[in-house]
Amino acid sequence: MPKLDPINTIIIVMMENRSFDHILGYLSLPPVSRTDVDGQSTDPAWLARFTNIDQGQSLTAALSTNPYTLPSEFDPPHERPNVAAQLGALQNGAYPMNNFAGAIPTTVSADPEVRRLVMDYFGADQAPISHFLAANFTICDRWFCSLPAGTQANRLMAMSGFSMIQANQTPLPEQDLVYDWLTAHNVNWRVYHQGVPFFALMPKWMPEVLLENHFRSFEDFEADLANTPPDQMPQVIFIEPTYGDSPHLGRSTDDHAPAGISDGEEFLMQVYEAVTASPAFWRNALMVVTYDEHGGFFDHVSPPLIPTEPPQAGLYPAFPSLGVRVPAFVVSPFVQAGAASHAVLDHTSMLKLLGEKFGGGSYSAVVDARPVQSVSDVLNFDSPVTDPPAVPAVNAYLAARPPAPTVTVPVPTTQLQQAFSDAIENMKQHGAGPDHPKFGPLLQQMAVLPAPGNVTISP
Repeated sequence: MPKLDPINTIIIVMMENRSFDHILGYLSLPPVSRTDVDGQSTDPAWLARFTNIDQGQSLTAALSTNPYTLPSEFDPPHERPNVAAQLGALQNGAYPMNNFAGAIPTTVSADPEVRRLVMDYFGADQAPISHFLAANFTICDRWFCSLPAGTQANRLMAMSGFSMIQANQTPLPEQDLVYDWLTAHNVNWRVYHQGVPFFALMPKWMPEVLLENHFRSFEDFEADLANTPPDQMPQVIFIEPTYGDSPHLGRSTDDHAPAGISDGEEFLMQVYEAVTASPAFWRNALMVVTYDEHGGFFDHVSPPLIPTEPPQAGLYPAFPSLGVRVPAFVVSPFVQAGAASHAVLDHTSMLKLLGEKFGGGSYSAVVDARPVQSVSDVLNFDSPVTDPPAVPAVNAYLAARPPAPTVTVPVPTTQLQQAFSDAIENMKQHGAGPDHPKFGPLLQQMAVLPAPGNVTISP
């Protein structure tokens, strides 16, 4: 078991719905040309292998110069049947990974110029904070989401090591989460959330969500770090963006399509600057940033054939493999700067790390037996990065964004949107109203909207 004594605080940030090739695949292309990263390629044979045929068109990966928006309502489906169609049928033990565009139902979009966007990727100019983190810390180019499925199932895997469901639903069924595990192991933990936290979708957590002990506003994060001695901060911190599928004020920052990635880049910058502002806190911190699943966007690496059985017989058929590869950054003094780890990881790798640090080497029998490595395998304690570099100036990049909405209330056309809508109603039933210290401003704005789905643009 690795010696993790230098680490006092583990910080986990999980974004939404982007693939590795979509966010970081450019690192292997000119002008960056990193040979240690398995990303995009200009080799003709590589391009031919991963060409998508859609509506008679041959589509290959292409650079997108627009990190700000996607066409309205364009959210490529990514539940279990959709992902299976994207990966294609196994051939000699691997998925062909060449049907991401073709798998989009025409009901989502029949426009070939819209459908082809799932093949796009961003570069350093479009994702400046992701590029900064990749250049100064360690990325993982074999981090896969746990299941070839959607958001809820993958977030349950990340936060439990198992999932009672294979597809999004409302309400989110009750099952033990890492919060329960940490409490049982006497580990202090806290969630800092920009908007409605994800596990407000699980009704048993609503009373906690409405309080200020375990669930605090992200606005408090920087002040808490500045005013609290490092050894009195929680030992495990979860930081959540504003989810686009949830009613929210201002910008969504989770990277969920049809939003662009610029708001998520700003959010990651804010998190990084808060974590590194205090040298005393930084010197013993470890932050992991990853994405819950790929959101339907292209990636060329076939997921490993690591099966996942349901926790109870008959809940759903076993998953035959991990899900699509997603971006992952390990940001800490205890990593090699500008490096790429090729360890096979998935979201349960974070639970393995917690088990090593706080559980005497074990998280649970299911997690321990899962044949993926731990985040600890990415660490390097030989040359600590004691002076974290400053982020680049991104004022012009952020100034090019469209105006921020005052409030957004999505029409619940998906199970996840319905789950967030139901969570808001549950919040009200627990007594939250316009005067609630965290959610009052949102509830107040929602009360004056004429209809769900209305978006008021700030002047």
